[in-house]
Amino acid sequence: MKIYEIERLNKMRKKFDVVQVGLGPMGRLIARLLLERKNINFNGIVDINPQLKGQKLVNLLEIKDESEIILESDFSKVLHREKPDIVIIATSSSLQNVAPLIELAINEGSHILSICEELSFPFYHYPKISEKLDTLAKSHNVTIIGTGINPGYLMDLLPIIITAPCQKVESIKITRMMNSDKRREPFQRKIGTGLTSKEFHEKLNKKEITGHVGLTESIQMISAALGIKFDEINEYIPKEILTDKEFVTSYGEKVPKDYVCGLQSKAIAKKGEKEFLILDFIAFAGDHEEYDSVVVEGIPNIHQKIIGGVHGDLGTAAMVANLIPKVIEARPGLLTMKDLPVPCYTENIWKD
Repeated sequence: MKIYEIERLNKMRKKFDVVQVGLGPMGRLIARLLLERKNINFNGIVDINPQLKGQKLVNLLEIKDESEIILESDFSKVLHREKPDIVIIATSSSLQNVAPLIELAINEGSHILSICEELSFPFYHYPKISEKLDTLAKSHNVTIIGTGINPGYLMDLLPIIITAPCQKVESIKITRMMNSDKRREPFQRKIGTGLTSKEFHEKLNKKEITGHVGLTESIQMISAALGIKFDEINEYIPKEILTDKEFVTSYGEKVPKDYVCGLQSKAIAKKGEKEFLILDFIAFAGDHEEYDSVVVEGIPNIHQKIIGGVHGDLGTAAMVANLIPKVIEARPGLLTMKDLPVPCYTENIWKD
């Protein structure tokens, strides 16, 4: 097929109409990718920051693009005007904060994709909100999904898939080992980078830093997928990791020796006295090996290791963009990643 025929065919295909809420550091990565995707009409962007209102999206992203999208603050107005197929919500880790936005989108008949960690498997911590959103979504024939690289893929969906060729599973250990200095500044601050050990624990107690959010949600998703009811689930208080020498962060802040450069978050699920599921999240700045691994003890034993690990920010943006067609074709309701058609790269998938 000649090039001009391919271009003509692409113009005839229908694109997915998308509106996004949230233009923080992660939201900007998502927005930039959505603008690049040939199968997506990026029709609107909303953020409550008054300093951003009225500015052109491409100027805020510092990219060259023909898009004339202007940043707006009235989500209801944008929803009613654009009637998008799907709304991307990239605002908060808290389901309580995100739920009102989800309800607005549902009432306009839009599907919802969000990087809210607590939405990845909300039924355990937020049963009432979950039931309300599920009922509302089904009544409007739309789908809600919480996703990301983690939770949403590396420490839940991927391990679930890896067990498929197993005749028996005795235990699963999942490890994410990453160099936090390669991540955006808010993430580095969220894990305590630059604090003293005392400051780290004070801020943990005040919930001013959270460490990694989503280990319990990942455990619950794996539990539901494998049909295993755990007798005990423990998510431990994050432990600080101290640097052995002074270094300068990627955002230019000097961190002295013996100050916090990251943390370890760990969660364990037991079946009887046996530790059936272990999730170990380790993120700190330093010259160390990075990887994502899943070790399954069973028949057969399986050890999967992604050398170098998956970049969390790039991976999260890709998960959002790639899931748009999958969410729209899924059954209605509040779903999780285990409920979707098989996720994959979808830039060449078009709207029916």
